[in-house]
Amino acid sequence: MKGQHYRVQEAGPLLEQLLKLFPERSRTSIKTMLSKGQILVGGESVTAFDHPLKKGDTVTVLQKGISIARAMRSDARQTVEKAGVKIYFEDENYIVVDKPSGMLTVATGKEKKTLYSLLNAYIKLNARMQRKEDIISGVKPDRSTAKVWIVHRLDKGTSGVLVFAKNERAKDILQSKWKDLVTERKYIAWLEGNVEKDRGAIQSWLVENEKSMKVKSFPEEVKDGQLAITHYTVLERTRHYTEVEFSLETGRKNQIRVHAAEELGHPVAGDEKYGAQWDPIRRLALHAHTLKFRNPFSGKIQRFTSTLPESFQKFLK
Repeated sequence: MKGQHYRVQEAGPLLEQLLKLFPERSRTSIKTMLSKGQILVGGESVTAFDHPLKKGDTVTVLQKGISIARAMRSDARQTVEKAGVKIYFEDENYIVVDKPSGMLTVATGKEKKTLYSLLNAYIKLNARMQRKEDIISGVKPDRSTAKVWIVHRLDKGTSGVLVFAKNERAKDILQSKWKDLVTERKYIAWLEGNVEKDRGAIQSWLVENEKSMKVKSFPEEVKDGQLAITHYTVLERTRHYTEVEFSLETGRKNQIRVHAAEELGHPVAGDEKYGAQWDPIRRLALHAHTLKFRNPFSGKIQRFTSTLPESFQKFLK
């Protein structure tokens, strides 16, 4: 940990210990250091002047520039979270987030506020502040390009787990070995009507109409068609809707929405594009619930599960 380190010799409030460590400073000066995040206890930032210390605790005092850099990084993360995006995991290669419904993954036209732009700004600021912190600490800074890379996407109306890469190599590896590395990818959706079978598998070839931007499903292989395989299991039935868990073997554009509407005959609730009649929760009732993959760099199996949106409870009522 960068900074000046002190070992607490006797228990007591943090402010009293700091006044003993820095007798030349006033109480106001010490409190300013606390408010600016310059004081760490056990490696964690502490701002409360009456924080209780135990004998043996380690107090670290950061340089002002470092504390400012860290505060800006914290503010950047809060900006992401205030936009409704939860960060589940982040390392030097990947960032896994929970996308809210109504937010585009990446711009398709002149849209400015997308998940990509939000995370890109966050990653760039983080890298800039880390370089500043390294320079102050006398460490050679990493000056490589900081940005996020698209690995896969979710439709604007779909919420849930999404992974981005933080460098091109990480993106290429995960995309090229997607079938081997991604071992679980599940979605939860509420479909209109009563799905007849409790479980099943759907296989078809999908073709996108460039004019209508809609995807069409064909039972046999066709020109420009992409093979799409979807497995489904019914979880719950109500009078007008069916809750279904979908598991994907392939990841084609609008795959679940098309298979639900054209192959099962029960469109996702709120999916007007593919024939839904009702929009009870004023959003597409489709959620990327689980993503499990082996991190190609660490070798660790990582599984992320996104809590179902509260609005989905309305279907049970």
